[in-house]
Amino acid sequence: MVIKLAEVTIDDILEGAMILHKEIGQGLLPDEEATRAFGQWLAQHMKKGDIILLYGDLGAGKTTLVQGLLTSLGYGGAVTSPTFTLVHEYEADLPVFHFDLYRLTEPDQVWDIGWADYLKGEGLLCVEWPERLGHLKPLEALSIKLEPVEMSNGQIGRQVELTGVEESAQAIVREWKKACTCLD
Repeated sequence: MVIKLAEVTIDDILEGAMILHKEIGQGLLPDEEATRAFGQWLAQHMKKGDIILLYGDLGAGKTTLVQGLLTSLGYGGAVTSPTFTLVHEYEADLPVFHFDLYRLTEPDQVWDIGWADYLKGEGLLCVEWPERLGHLKPLEALSIKLEPVEMSNGQIGRQVELTGVEESAQAIVREWKKACTCLD
């Protein structure tokens, strides 16, 4: 039996296909205070429904960044990583839902903590260990990777990389590129 395939052009393939472009910006945060300041800067560009995915090893500065973000949003209380509770909710000028998914072993476990409700856009989501989301990672999210680096003065700084796929996340990356001395 012979199956004859229809003639397909590249235009046929591209029609309706989504082509993804990533906007990437990098920078160097020389110390913990600069990481907090970056969080404060970031807060000025966030709105309800935005999602920030925070990548980095233990001690990379993810929670420090969220501390700065919440300070800028008028929250005056303690900000800690929700390692054991999985999520902390903060009432600030913009409600912030801070997740730490380190303890999840399967992506679908996120539904057990009310992930669907948090995705309704009632506040800003800051997600540590988004790798645990697997295929459930939101495409519209702004991804931020923090990596410790030793500075020339012996202090530990952070290399930061912002990545955006959707337009709103890409716009934040472009603003970051304008606001800092980038490593691009």
